[in-house]
Amino acid sequence: MQNSVALCDLDSGLHVFAYPLEYCMLVGLGVGADAPMQASDLLRRRAADPRRFGGWLPALFNDGSLYVVRRLSSDEEDGGGLLDDQIALGRELLN
Repeated sequence: MQNSVALCDLDSGLHVFAYPLEYCMLVGLGVGADAPMQASDLLRRRAADPRRFGGWLPALFNDGSLYVVRRLSSDEEDGGGLLDDQIALGRELLN
């Protein structure tokens, strides 16, 4: 449904959201404001390997939470190995 966000908290402390757009799905992985990670840490990790991490865009929300956000391709939206690989990369950026 348009204009609806699905949220989920994982046991690992990561937050996940999915937001459907007209032609794709936006997915985000993040940590709360109380997490020890700083935005500079995330930017440094992403810049160290732009070929691997370039699809994940950093976002700092008003509440201080830090996310990486990605538009899923049509292949990734169906799930499977491509999506699993991208989620693993997003988690790696945040850990």
